[in-house]
Amino acid sequence: MTDEKRRAREAARAARHDVPEAVRAAAGDAIADRVLALDGIERVHAVLGYAATPQEADVAAALDALRGRGARIAYPRVCGDGSLELHWAAPGQLVSGFHGILEPPEDAPAALPSEIDLVLVPGTAFDAACCRLGQGGGCYDRLLPSLRPDALRVGIAFDEQLVESVPTESHDAPLDAVVTPTRTLLRT
Repeated sequence: MTDEKRRAREAARAARHDVPEAVRAAAGDAIADRVLALDGIERVHAVLGYAATPQEADVAAALDALRGRGARIAYPRVCGDGSLELHWAAPGQLVSGFHGILEPPEDAPAALPSEIDLVLVPGTAFDAACCRLGQGGGCYDRLLPSLRPDALRVGIAFDEQLVESVPTESHDAPLDAVVTPTRTLLRT
């Protein structure tokens, strides 16, 4: 990891940690509204979401709304090598996994990356060019290129996680959009 990325992660984690609880509580509904307003969302039939940690912007309301529109929802499961397996699951089926993060059980039905129309991606920091700084393990950077080219890749964040510029390397996978409670940024 470059020193620039390490410093950017530390600053972004501190900013994310300082998001007031009232903002965290209201963010999920605002994010859901913005996700549901994305161009092409009506064509989404299969979504890869995530179960938010206490520090992350919660996408449960967006996933519930998409499920209500008939979309199937998959969640990632971290493998021993740091790769992500995708599994179809309901929120109540998730179990504590890698670093205590909720994920589908190992025996949940597998979802293929080629089935996913929309992926909601957590991160540490994002910029207006829709670049993402993750946790440092590269899980999503390895997963995103395996999705269909037409799958919509959307970063989810608090406004406090937006930075002027995310340090990137050649293996960092760009996103199509970044959604916060107050903004929708589209890659141009």
